[in-house]
Amino acid sequence: MPQILVKLADLAVSKNPEDLLVVYGLGSTAAVILYDDGARVGGIVHFMLPNSASESRRATDYPAMYADVAIPLLVESCIGQGARRESLTARLAGGSILMGQGISRSISEGNIAAARKILAGFSIPLTTEDTGGNHNRAVRLEIATGKTFLKGPNGSWEEFR
Repeated sequence: MPQILVKLADLAVSKNPEDLLVVYGLGSTAAVILYDDGARVGGIVHFMLPNSASESRRATDYPAMYADVAIPLLVESCIGQGARRESLTARLAGGSILMGQGISRSISEGNIAAARKILAGFSIPLTTEDTGGNHNRAVRLEIATGKTFLKGPNGSWEEFR
């Protein structure tokens, strides 16, 4: 099964049933996973900041860096591969507070809140999330099945429903 690594400030979308999309190193950053079960199209975006308002030039160069640009881009990319917006479901992971309470908390909580708000704006149901806390995570999406797996502090992969 080909593994496609989704790096920080990046996204990947696939309809190839052999693909496995993977994100490692979710700390204060977050990942939104979208999947259309009927079309068997899925994608992941790994963003690091909630809002691009003060960084519009940077958001043009790195659109997957900011939730407000990245999540709509992920939705459109999934639709471009054959997904239907009304059939997409979402999962959300990340947003840990790893470096104390100050800026890390603000970024983490901002990322989580932005993702929820943007998904709600698209009327895409958020079926599950694993956010907050003080530990790193990893997620993977099997395109063939739509199954999503989460690797948390215990180090083992568990289905994320």
